[in-house]
Amino acid sequence: MVFKDGEILSIDNDSINIKWTNQTAVSCYSHLWLRDNCRCAKCLHPTSRQKLHSSADVPLNIKPKKVEIIEDDAVFTWNRPLRHGQENGTHVTRYPLDFLKQYQSKTSMDKLRFNDVRPQTWNASEYIMNWVSYDEYMKTDECLNTVVQGLYNRGLVFLKDVPLKEDSCTKVAERIGPVQETFYGRDFDVKNVAKSVNIAYTSLYLGFHMDLMYMDCPPGIQLLHSLKNTVTGGASIFVDSFRAVELLKEKYPEDYRILKEVPVTFHYVNNGHHMYFKRPTIVTDEIHSGPAWDSHVNYAPQFQGPMDDLSPKMARAFYGAFQKLADFIEDPSLRYEITLQPGQLVMFANRRVLHGRTSFDPTSGDRHLKGTYLSLDSLKDKFRVLNARFNYIE
Repeated sequence: MVFKDGEILSIDNDSINIKWTNQTAVSCYSHLWLRDNCRCAKCLHPTSRQKLHSSADVPLNIKPKKVEIIEDDAVFTWNRPLRHGQENGTHVTRYPLDFLKQYQSKTSMDKLRFNDVRPQTWNASEYIMNWVSYDEYMKTDECLNTVVQGLYNRGLVFLKDVPLKEDSCTKVAERIGPVQETFYGRDFDVKNVAKSVNIAYTSLYLGFHMDLMYMDCPPGIQLLHSLKNTVTGGASIFVDSFRAVELLKEKYPEDYRILKEVPVTFHYVNNGHHMYFKRPTIVTDEIHSGPAWDSHVNYAPQFQGPMDDLSPKMARAFYGAFQKLADFIEDPSLRYEITLQPGQLVMFANRRVLHGRTSFDPTSGDRHLKGTYLSLDSLKDKFRVLNARFNYIE
């Protein structure tokens, strides 16, 4: 059966095979999948767009009695009702051809979810500073789109002229999604504190790390807003861990493999809390051959706990691999440094961009940053919604 976008080649007991005009391979659609994804109002709630049946309700021997192409729809008449439905007799499903085309291949499905967009790694000389206006970010979706794509693409974005108010940081975050509250609260203050329960609240050098690796779901995005900064020192430092991992994989593939496989203990046992989680240093999306939504680096030496189950042999392998990655991370050519002035705000991907701070003299003035977090889900959500409206920015 030929239609304007392609041809139905065959229908068997399990599937229908369609040859679309824009691809060479044949697309195979399971009858079970098709019936499960019926678009009619009896199967998909018209306003919530949520399914009204379970996948378990689809009979294993279901197949179409008849298939027609009517205008821009593929119309299926099924040979039996759902297992636990109220229907008697046949059920008719109309699939827009555009819907079927979205699922014609893995490539088309990746485009549907924007999983085909590849982030760009960088070193210090390659990172281009483009200050984003707070007013434009808060008032226009075009500027919001620039920031969201910048967070996905390079993982590091800077805003200027942010009002010097305690709630400005959370307002910037909530433009993307709800803040991710932690045991630090909806937001937190970064300043020198006597008898600190966190090294970040001291004037000491704070080495490269990621926040809250001891949580089940660490924040995806961190924000830091400078409210005061009159001290000597205290520059913010950043490194793209994805670039460090690329260099490790290229030069030391066996060490790269070890850091993907050996789980590291992260913990926070202080101030009435006992947080604990184990995860490997490198989590990568090998299917797409590079960093994507499911790629992370888990690096926070300050919050590593004793490794629970390392044999002496594995300890030597892990520590050797970890040292090699650390050497790339500490390479000055990868390090981007900036001293945030009052009214400036940085947003960065917490499980990609490592951050830290140079030491400062607490007697030389005041330094006060306000911080908060966003979940990675919020960034994904906004990224996909805005990409449906605007073209992706390379």
